[in-house]
Amino acid sequence: MTLLEDWIAYVEDPTLFDKFHFEGLMLELETPDALHNAFDRLPGGPRFADRVAELRASADFNGTYLLPQTKEIADEDYRLARAYRDHVADYLRGKGDPEAAANGRGEVKEIAHDEYRRRRKQKELGLSNVTWDIDGDFVAPLLALPRWSRGLYEATLAMTTIPEVTRFLLAPIVPYELDDRPAAELWLRGHRIDFTKDHDILLIVGGGG
Repeated sequence: MTLLEDWIAYVEDPTLFDKFHFEGLMLELETPDALHNAFDRLPGGPRFADRVAELRASADFNGTYLLPQTKEIADEDYRLARAYRDHVADYLRGKGDPEAAANGRGEVKEIAHDEYRRRRKQKELGLSNVTWDIDGDFVAPLLALPRWSRGLYEATLAMTTIPEVTRFLLAPIVPYELDDRPAAELWLRGHRIDFTKDHDILLIVGGGG
């Protein structure tokens, strides 16, 4: 049997395979038709397949996972960073987080990826737990779905490796209140963002991978 055939059987009976069995599934699904054949039977599956195809059309694919096409920093990157900052603040505010409003007013500050990595290793940036908490929150709605969702998550994460991009792709299937599209679009341009305890938003130039 092919991995695609295993996947279709798994959706019907998730006890057949371990979730990690599907880490290489996206390697088989090279075309939009193959994506739709694999996922259209799932709730939200057609939109999920469209998002994967859309992202692949804009990114590089090295045969294992997606890579951004790094571009020079531009005003559009600041716009996306501010948009994602606002989405995160709205999300935290909806959770009753008292610091959400401060996050929403944070200044976007540019930092080179090499400097970010060096200063992060030296614990000089004062990073907050915002990105960790957001990704942790994603687990609850994922686990509320049927067990096939675990295999889908592993297959998608293996292809993307970036949590905010993975969440954006899975959003049609996994109900989640945070809009990760600006972060996914920023990653496509080769950059990412992070949050500090002082509520600065770090625009990490070249940090997309």
